[in-house]
Amino acid sequence: MGVVKTVERSATVAFSPTASYLAAGTMAGAIDLSFSANACLEIFKLDYRSSSTEMPSAGASVATSERFHRLVWGTTGLESNTHPLGIIAGGLVDGVVNLWDPSQIINSGSDEAGDPLVAKLQKHTGPVKGLE
Repeated sequence: MGVVKTVERSATVAFSPTASYLAAGTMAGAIDLSFSANACLEIFKLDYRSSSTEMPSAGASVATSERFHRLVWGTTGLESNTHPLGIIAGGLVDGVVNLWDPSQIINSGSDEAGDPLVAKLQKHTGPVKGLE
């Protein structure tokens, strides 16, 4: 069996529940090929019609304060169209849970794009290792 699609990242991932996108957050406790200490959230377009194994980026990457232990893509906001692609929740190393609007990340180059960070929840004193 061959490779279908790849992204060269050390990341935890979440699939969009409604569209052909994949969110990737820099994984905690992993070292990437560039030995970078940066952390970010990226969204990639899943295009299975393309013969290329590379997944194109969908919008700009979003810098984060810490690396990710967990990443979840939910459907909150779909029914009211306040968040057309739902919400991405990320559990970070420092105990923060951030919520992002993926449609704002994907449209980051347009005039309609706003701040993709919807909320920052600081309730935990240790790393957030579970989300659902």
